Amino acid sequence: MVLKYTKVLFLLICLSAFSSLSAQSLKQKGFYAGIQSSSYAYGLSGKMDFTDKITGQAIIGFLGVINSYTARGLYKFKQDRFYDVYAFGALGILTWDGYYSLGNKSESVISFGAGGGVEYDLRGLDSNFIPLFVNVELQATMASFDYYDFGYIALGLGLHYKF
Repeated sequence: MVLKYTKVLFLLICLSAFSSLSAQSLKQKGFYAGIQSSSYAYGLSGKMDFTDKITGQAIIGFLGVINSYTARGLYKFKQDRFYDVYAFGALGILTWDGYYSLGNKSESVISFGAGGGVEYDLRGLDSNFIPLFVNVELQATMASFDYYDFGYIALGLGLHYKF
């Protein structure tokens, strides 16, 4: 029950943070909107550059086998004109519906994760292209469900438009 309210609180915090910013401040801060995926959860993503090296990301993964609500902090340790190499830490909520295997039981748990990846600005291919960024990453995630200790290493992909 507590995790149900935690999901709602997570969504409200994300919405209030993004809605309080004007379109001009989104452009100045570097706001990105798009999709992000990993092996078990994928969905909508919003990213914001807090500094040249630090980016925050919120992912609402509702299209996979497992639903996820994740907040990530990305640190860009190698930057070039058209690509960034980054590492990240993640904290989230995983929701699993055991309807097919455990008799209509669903469960939500807190998850922890870490990983790294590369983000590429597609304007590196053509300078007239829109500000579209693609990323590829490797991540490890751990969670502990009642009947199952869940951990996985997954290849993640993302596509984001920068305002």
